[in-house]
Amino acid sequence: MDYYVSLFGNDANTGASKTQPWRSIQRVNATELLPGDSVWFQANQTFVGNLCLANVRQASCAITIGAYGSGRATIDAGFGAGFVAKNMGGVHLVNLNFVGAGASENTGSGILFSNTLPGSIKFANIRVHRVDVSGFKYSGICLTAQPTDGSWSGFRDVKITNTTSHDNGDAGISCIGAWNPEQAGYAHTDFYIGNCSAYRNAGIPGKGSHSGSGIVLGQVDGAIIEHCRAYENGQLNDYEGGGPVGIWAWDASRVVLQFNESHHNRTGSSKDGGGFDLDGGMTNSVVQYNYSHDNDGAGYLLAQFAGARPFYGNLFRYNLSVNDGQRNSYGGIHLWSTGANGGITDTTLYANTICTTQSPDGNPVGVDCSSDGIHNIRFYNNRFQTDGKAALVRGETHQDAMFEGNTFSTNYKFPRLSASTIK
Repeated sequence: MDYYVSLFGNDANTGASKTQPWRSIQRVNATELLPGDSVWFQANQTFVGNLCLANVRQASCAITIGAYGSGRATIDAGFGAGFVAKNMGGVHLVNLNFVGAGASENTGSGILFSNTLPGSIKFANIRVHRVDVSGFKYSGICLTAQPTDGSWSGFRDVKITNTTSHDNGDAGISCIGAWNPEQAGYAHTDFYIGNCSAYRNAGIPGKGSHSGSGIVLGQVDGAIIEHCRAYENGQLNDYEGGGPVGIWAWDASRVVLQFNESHHNRTGSSKDGGGFDLDGGMTNSVVQYNYSHDNDGAGYLLAQFAGARPFYGNLFRYNLSVNDGQRNSYGGIHLWSTGANGGITDTTLYANTICTTQSPDGNPVGVDCSSDGIHNIRFYNNRFQTDGKAALVRGETHQDAMFEGNTFSTNYKFPRLSASTIK
């Protein structure tokens, strides 16, 4: 069944045609939508309210919410969430704008999918396409799993494409699952994020944990983030225990970050504000063909925090870093480990180009592998270049870091490059 909503409509109408449209979001929320139903808001109109769906169990046909006519419809969520889907899959959002009252005034996320069911249930077939999300306190787009029994319930087969998430608080795009570091498994699987932008997601002062990232995935087995851009995020993060990164993943496996650009990301603390990151508990993942530049933190960070699951089998190749580590003494490539669960181990970095310049606000370096808790780390056929003032390497004598076939230069002049340079 197709339903239509227009400011020229009436909630007493059937809603079943463009000539008999409903008028309000409240009328949509009051309708029991079935798998295969669609709700179409008239393009170039603004509808005030908070869209909510709940407990429509997984089916072969999705519920689609989008715009009809030429352009996008806008959902003005004010102080609440723009769209919430609880304990359900099969939802497609297309050609919509979600606008909150502003990151400092709003109290929710722009688009929120949540799974609270026990039994390791994974809802599937989530699509967000050609959507713009801004002005929310938490994430612009968030998928979260909080099962009541601590199992691996979550989401699978999720695609977020051609979408922009900006001027939010906690993150542009994020996912999180139940934290079960002692158990094998992941909350989510089969995520794809492509051709998306996340910018000016500034962070939440006083949150008590890291905030202000562009795109961050946690507890995912199998994900691709490609052809995305993250920039100018994180400046309001004030947490000293950790900070934001443009594009990153943690406690996840088989993640690929490729053909992305992450730049001018910031932090308001002494931690992070970097371009890309594989963090605590990452395994069998690849970071390749990315461009990081002009970030406060590391261009490419590998980090293993206390309590994390094992970190091994990861690969960094054909990446470019220019002018990263501009605050707090980070490297273009930077390894940091507490040694948890064996630390950072069995990781290879090859054919990367790292160009580092001196900074008045920090002590950047081409590569920093001076941390304890790293084992069987191999650097080969990389190019490390500086302006002659920044250091090339910290930790080059680390017994568990092998350097082979790399080139080093201290008189390089840095061109301004575009993302297409490494594609």
